[in-house]
Formats: sequence, C-alpha cells, structure tokens
Amino acid sequence: MKYVLTECDSIQSVLNQAQEGDVLYLKNGIYKEKIEIKQNKISLVGEDPDKTIIVNHDFYHKIMPDFNECNTFRTYTCYVEGNDVTLSNLTIKNSATPSAKYGQAVALHVHGTHFICENVILQSAQDTLFTGPLPADLIQRHQGFLPKSFLKGNSSIQTYKNCQIYGDVDFIFGGATALFEDCKIISIARQKKNAEESSGFICAPSHDANTPFGYLFYHCDLIAEDDSVSYVYLARPWRDYGCAAFIECNLHSHIHPLGFNKWGNTHRDQTARFYEYSLNQDLTKREKWAHLLSKQEATQYVHTFMEFMKKN
Repeated sequence: MKYVLTECDSIQSVLNQAQEGDVLYLKNGIYKEKIEIKQNKISLVGEDPDKTIIVNHDFYHKIMPDFNECNTFRTYTCYVEGNDVTLSNLTIKNSATPSAKYGQAVALHVHGTHFICENVILQSAQDTLFTGPLPADLIQRHQGFLPKSFLKGNSSIQTYKNCQIYGDVDFIFGGATALFEDCKIISIARQKKNAEESSGFICAPSHDANTPFGYLFYHCDLIAEDDSVSYVYLARPWRDYGCAAFIECNLHSHIHPLGFNKWGNTHRDQTARFYEYSLNQDLTKREKWAHLLSKQEATQYVHTFMEFMKKN
C-alpha cells in the first residue's frame, strides 16, 4: 500500500498499521516526532531531502518517562529494526546540539539488515549515526534496560549512497558492515580548548574479530563546515577490532595528518583494522599501524567487500 503524508500527519501512526512492502511518501514539511520502523520491507520516501525533515530532541542525560536517563541508544530520531528497509530523499535530524551541551544525540539508529539509505541528510553532532549491532559487552551491560531488539547482536549489512552526514565526535559508529558511497561526510564546529585540539572523529567502529569487513568509505567527500574545524581524525576504534577503510576519498585540509587515533590509553593500535588508499593525496604522515594500500590492493579490497555484501 502507498501512503501520502503531510506534516499534519503522524508518521508513527501510519507505521503502526503498515505492512511489509508498504511505501510512505512524505510531502515537504517538518515532522516533529520520534519514529520506529519495526516491519520488514518498509520504504520512507521524502519529496525533497532539504525540505522533508523528521526531527526530535532526545539526548543522553535527558530524563525519560521511565525516570531513567535516555542513554545514547535511546536518543534516536529514527530507529530501524526491520530488514530490507529503505529511506530516501529526506532529512533525519536530532536537534540536541551542540555536543558540548547535550553530549550523545543519535539521529538514525539501524539494527535491521539489508538497509538502504539514499539521498538522505543525517544531522546531529556527537553519535549522529549508529549502525548496529552493539558491542558484546554493552549487550550484557544493558540487559533489562534497553529493548531486547537492541540486544540481539545480529550482523547487519547497510548501504548509504549520496548521503550527507553531519557531526563532530564519533558521528558514525557501531558494528555493521556498511558501505558509504559518494557521500558527503561533514565535520561540524565543536567547542575546543585551543586551536591545536582535535575537532573530533568521523567514525568509531566496534566490529568484533569475526566480522571480516566494517565500514567502507568509497568515493566520499570529507569536508569541514567552516575554517574552525581542524585536526579531525578519520577513525578511532571503539572496540579492539574496529574496521574502516577510506578508499579514493577526497580529503580536505581539516583531516589530521596522522589520520587515525588508537583511542586513548589502549592497545587498539595492535588490533584495529584501518585501511586507506588515495589517488593523489600525501599519506606519508599517517600512523604507522594503519594499512596504506596500493592501487591493486585497494581495487581488490573494494571488490571483495562488495561481494561480501551481496552474499550476506
């Protein structure tokens, strides 16, 4: 079934009665609500990504109706539990910014697999996009607190194409195998103690050792919101075997020369799986424990990654 909604309608009310294969067309407008997509094969299609906006304002320390703090993983504006869900041509925003005031504030939280997000704008500051599953230790820690669907630990395949993703600290994080292709990854201004302090970290992968592929940023444009954004790291491993590859991306001057960070006082530099290949940029100052690929290795990595996604 096809539904056509305006900003006077409740997206969640329609989702509550939607069935597999249904498509929700959202006319331009600002939809102020928190939504959950639990069915399989649901599509949300906006009229214009700049003018079709779903927005909410939950953040880590906000006290929720159960009298507990929201916690990172309940802050989402949009939560996707179903498989084979598609989002396109809209904005998903968490308005709890800046991060210095609100901390973690997720815009999109995805646990389902075979998820596709195309021509979508994701906006927040810290922890904008969570690509489930949760790390194993947090699954144990949050038993009885987070919904059971958050705690299954199922593997997830996710695709983001022609998207714009805004944030400052760890704004793409989690344990999914996720392709980011032809996306704009936009680091926003963040309150800093001094000009030499990092403006943040783009991604914080948490893959376990048995997950062969993590994040692939392919043909992406990594840009800064303004000139105050500097020394941004490409990635730091949220868990020991976090995996991320940046291949044929356009990196601007705000990216830290070292590229990667091992995450504080840890030994994750010995286990993290970070890869990079550039056609024309100087990577000689990168951390020695990061893997700089040759053109042939990069081509093979992308091919193998894509095949893995198709088969899983």
